Amino acid sequence: MAEQQQFYLLLGNLMSPDNNVRKQSEETYDTIPGQTKITFLLHAVRDPSAAEEVRQMAAVLLRRLLSSSFEEIYPGLTVDMQTAIKTELLTSIQQEASPNIRKKVCDIAAELSRNLIDDDGNNQWPEVLKFLFDSVNSDNVGLREAALHIFWNFPGIFGNQQQHYMDVIKRMLVQCMQDQANPQIRTLAARAASSFVLSNESNSALLKHFADLLPGILQAVNESCYQGDDSVLKSLVEIADTAPKYLRPNLEATLSHVEETHRRCGSECRQELICVCPVPQMLAMMVDLEEDEDWAMADELEDDDFDSNAVAGESALDRIACGLGGKIILPLIKHHIRQMLQNCEYMHGENMQTPHREARNDLCTMRPTRYPVAHWAAFVKQSWEKNLKKIIAY
Repeated sequence: MAEQQQFYLLLGNLMSPDNNVRKQSEETYDTIPGQTKITFLLHAVRDPSAAEEVRQMAAVLLRRLLSSSFEEIYPGLTVDMQTAIKTELLTSIQQEASPNIRKKVCDIAAELSRNLIDDDGNNQWPEVLKFLFDSVNSDNVGLREAALHIFWNFPGIFGNQQQHYMDVIKRMLVQCMQDQANPQIRTLAARAASSFVLSNESNSALLKHFADLLPGILQAVNESCYQGDDSVLKSLVEIADTAPKYLRPNLEATLSHVEETHRRCGSECRQELICVCPVPQMLAMMVDLEEDEDWAMADELEDDDFDSNAVAGESALDRIACGLGGKIILPLIKHHIRQMLQNCEYMHGENMQTPHREARNDLCTMRPTRYPVAHWAAFVKQSWEKNLKKIIAY
């Protein structure tokens, strides 16, 4: 008991604002054997009489220890000790009254699970899987949160049994995203679903199977952003950047949600999402301009202009052209602009600045464009003459 109390004091000193005290405490902590650290840290986490900041510090250190030194410490523990650690973690999650401590214990459980997946994909902690299934169906909101948090933290927790549990995982996420009584459950479920999609980005069949979860994720973006929480939106940005094919079938709805829910927070996401659009959709966004008589006379763009669809579409097309090269993009632009110019609406004329921008990208990369200015001038003249004749005839 005396040693444990001294350890609590050491944990407190590790958080000291005094650099000398903190440095000395770190040196002392480093001298403690790994197996002893696990025992003391786990006891500190489970001790409700200890100060909460000490318990939180112990939880953080235990997770770090499992992350950085698992192979050096854990295999050397006795089987009984390993079993006790697993049991204590799950019991702590079930009995812990503090949401902050419970969340950190979930982080420890996720880290231990990650390290207990062997080379063949077997999860050597099957009890944690049963715990997830039982908790997600529990009437206890705290346990449902815990299960989702663990799955969000380590979506590969099912190991080589993932395919077997695919439908169960999907039902679990759908059920939680439809929990109308608890918005925090819907948010966590959306984050967990996003994490699962990201961890399986190369599995096209899985992405297709989970495609109908996207509306729930978008709804969670809507709800959480209005509450000042951009965590789900950031997950959506990651999906747009890493697994864009998951969003492509519902791209219009996705862009609409991001635009409507949180304009400023959503600008980064919109840029990522627009870059997976087909070229026609980028061009269509570029002509989405509002009528403003004073706009042409303005010396500088207003802040709102930078968040407009027109600027977003232009930026996305510019990024695509820089990445692929004008020789690939220009023929696509020419084809679609020819179709757009058949439309008599004046605004589509704005797209005639597009070839200039993409030709500029060719010059920047020292690759001469196949479509000189004279070609585009003749193309514009011919197209507008046709439109003018239609207008006169009408």
